Amino acid sequence: MKKAIKEYLVKHGFGQLAPKAVLFDMDGVLLDSMSNHAKAWVEAMATYGIDMTEADAYATEGQRGIDTIRYMVKEQQGRDLSMAEAQAMYDTKAQAYSKLPEAEIMPGVKELMKRMKKDGMKIIVVTGSGQLPLIERLTRDFHGYVTKENIITAYDVKHGKPDPEPYLIGLEKAGNLQPWEAIVVENAPLGVRAGNAAEIFTVAVNTGPLPDSALSDEGADIVFPDMDTFSKAWKRSFHVTYPQDEMWENGYNAIMHYMMTNKRRPSKHHAEDMQMVNWIKYNKKNFARGKMTAERAEKFQILLDTAKRFRRLNQYTYLNSGMEEELFKEKE
Repeated sequence: MKKAIKEYLVKHGFGQLAPKAVLFDMDGVLLDSMSNHAKAWVEAMATYGIDMTEADAYATEGQRGIDTIRYMVKEQQGRDLSMAEAQAMYDTKAQAYSKLPEAEIMPGVKELMKRMKKDGMKIIVVTGSGQLPLIERLTRDFHGYVTKENIITAYDVKHGKPDPEPYLIGLEKAGNLQPWEAIVVENAPLGVRAGNAAEIFTVAVNTGPLPDSALSDEGADIVFPDMDTFSKAWKRSFHVTYPQDEMWENGYNAIMHYMMTNKRRPSKHHAEDMQMVNWIKYNKKNFARGKMTAERAEKFQILLDTAKRFRRLNQYTYLNSGMEEELFKEKE
């Protein structure tokens, strides 16, 4: 677990993982509902001449239903659906789902929520579903943990998963948190990709038929086989804030070595520099707010001075191109 956290911090250039909220997906995470969804998708799409398999349903899980429908129609019939047409087809799918037996609550998840709430976590649900009965069920079955105000649905976003927008809105709902202040819990590849794109520590709980690699390949920071295993890991690891002295030193040393070797500053205009850029942004905020120890502040000032010195040597990148780098720029 500690290894996964360290790798996440290095990957995104953050100084710490200090969770204040947990952002849960719904289907396959809170509710054991994916087999029902798969059956409903197959039945409903067949009425429109769309050949959709249960495997297709699992592969597109997490995506807004209307987006899945528009994709399938474009692929098989070569036409672009309007939002109204897609919504009508999605309503047919919702009706098919409503006729199936009610899905059970995922084993272990309520106990996990209880532990998280005790640890001071805010609980947010981020789902690609737009089925209102399911949304209403959340506040009933998870009373005391989930509120209507803390649920993001397909109707609250312009771009559904795998776009990061749903989870970025989740951060806002949780109190305008930064990515390192939350944890995503997902079970679907597209949902994992969304959490990873939002730069949030993404836990995948593999409750479906897909191999673990389908989740790790999309950027899951760690994969668990079930909710009970994740709950035990939470008790051991996630409810504490890790001291990050070693990680801070590693980040500082890496950037100083980079500048001295390459004779230039890390730049947002270079993709390979983005981890260093993120590390600097995070630490510059703490530096400006006086939240660094005296020892760190002294070293960070050295880093800023070194970057300022190399600024004059980088005219070929910034001055001549008109792209003046803002990261280290002093306010007038």
